[in-house]
Parts: sequence; structure tokens; C-alpha cells
Amino acid sequence: MSIHNTKADKMRYQTNRTSYLLVMLSIVMTLIALFTNINYDQFISVLTDEHVYYVQPDLRVGLEIGLGIIMMLVMFMAAEKIKYYDGFWSRIGLFVLAGINIVRAFNLPLYALNQEWIPFGNVLVIMIEYGVAGLLLIYAGFISLQKYHILRAHLKELNINGNDAV
Repeated sequence: MSIHNTKADKMRYQTNRTSYLLVMLSIVMTLIALFTNINYDQFISVLTDEHVYYVQPDLRVGLEIGLGIIMMLVMFMAAEKIKYYDGFWSRIGLFVLAGINIVRAFNLPLYALNQEWIPFGNVLVIMIEYGVAGLLLIYAGFISLQKYHILRAHLKELNINGNDAV
């Protein structure tokens, strides 16, 4: 006879809200980083007509925008999957997405800095934003992975096939 774990049993009927919210917050940080990357405001002078300076159109910028859109869609799908304790997204998916975001922190910002499109201060802000988005995904991944293992062990204890129920 096994010991009944009520906290793990509740997980069968409740969603993984913590990881879900962390991934959604990471999506917001990624969006902010993307917009900070492609345009910024220097607030140099009120006398000039143009306050917002845009990154020049370039194939690399277009690819970064496309990747940003795809990443946000995949991150949303990952958030929906980990809400119900999906094993793949808990073990691998979120960590891969975090790695991609951390690589993106250096890709276009440093390229735009070398092209002298944006100042170094903005590059640091963009790197921090992408870094925070990546760290949120890593943190969500660890929380989701821990809850996945707890629920899977509990389902095995109850003699329920863990792959079907999780």
C-alpha cells in the first residue's frame, strides 16, 4: 500500500501556472527586446523632427524579426504545453528556447553596434532583456521539470500509465 500524496494528486487536476506565467513573461521580455533592437529613442533634442531612429533595413534585420515572431509563437505553444506538464517541453524544449534567446542577445545587437546603427548603451539594454527572457525560460523549465517528475512518480505509484496521463 502506498502513501497518498495530496499535493501531487492535486497536480492531476490543476495546471502548472507558475511555469506558464514565467514563459508568458519571457514572451513579453522577448517582444520588448525585439522592439528595442529595431528602434530606439535617443531623446537628443526636442528641436529635431525625428526622435526615433530605426535600424537600417537589412536582410539580417529581417531574419531577426522573422525569428522573433517564430520564437514568440513557439514560446506560446511551449507555455500551453507545460501548463499540462508535458514531458518534452519540461525536459528539453524550454532549455533550447532559452539558449536561442541567449544567442539572440549577441547576434543582431552586436551587428547593429558594428554598423553604428545603435549606441552601446542600447546594446547592453537589449542584451539584458534577452538575457532576462532566457533566464525566465530556464527557471520555468526547472520548475516544470520538478513538477513533471513529481506528478509522473505519483502516477506510477497509483499504477496509472504516466505517459498517457501526463
